[in-house]
Amino acid sequence: MVTNRTYELTGNQPTPGAGGVDFAALAKGAGFDRVFAFNRADDFDEQLDRILSETGPTFVCVDVERGSEGPISRTPEEEARYLQTSFADWSRHMRSVLARTR
Repeated sequence: MVTNRTYELTGNQPTPGAGGVDFAALAKGAGFDRVFAFNRADDFDEQLDRILSETGPTFVCVDVERGSEGPISRTPEEEARYLQTSFADWSRHMRSVLARTR
């Protein structure tokens, strides 16, 4: 999961409990044996090979900075590339990228 403590696509409203919810602790409490939490890109990068090489289930929480995009739209003028394609298409694309990195 990636969190920036906002609903960015709908105008950056804060999520309930923003900054006060420990998602890693919730995952451990839910039974995940492998739980990782990152708030620094270099720490995530150092652990990524290990995370992807071990068997799951695995929970990874990456805390990122809040973005600046406005509310979601799908107009031709929208600059955000991810809005121009369906979630299913992006899922297939992400799977193919992950398969190439193993």
